[in-house]
Amino acid sequence: MSEIIALKIRTENSYATGAVFTHVLAVEVPPPPSDDLDDWAQDQLLSFTGEGPQYADVPAIYEVEILSAPAEFAHLVSLTASAEG
Repeated sequence: MSEIIALKIRTENSYATGAVFTHVLAVEVPPPPSDDLDDWAQDQLLSFTGEGPQYADVPAIYEVEILSAPAEFAHLVSLTASAEG
């Protein structure tokens, strides 16, 4: 099993000011455990959200969706994670 997997993800950062930012990113993360994909997605994927210090104190909703993954991790495609902050 791989120690790091390459994914393509889409992030959407929606701020209380009305600003919305969407990005498609190529990222590398540790593979998920076989039993808890939701916690893994929260821990590994949400770290790619946010627009930097200028929005650090602005309430927001952060969403991530996996768009593509290597064949052995194809079951991750369409997995989503979200948080408010």
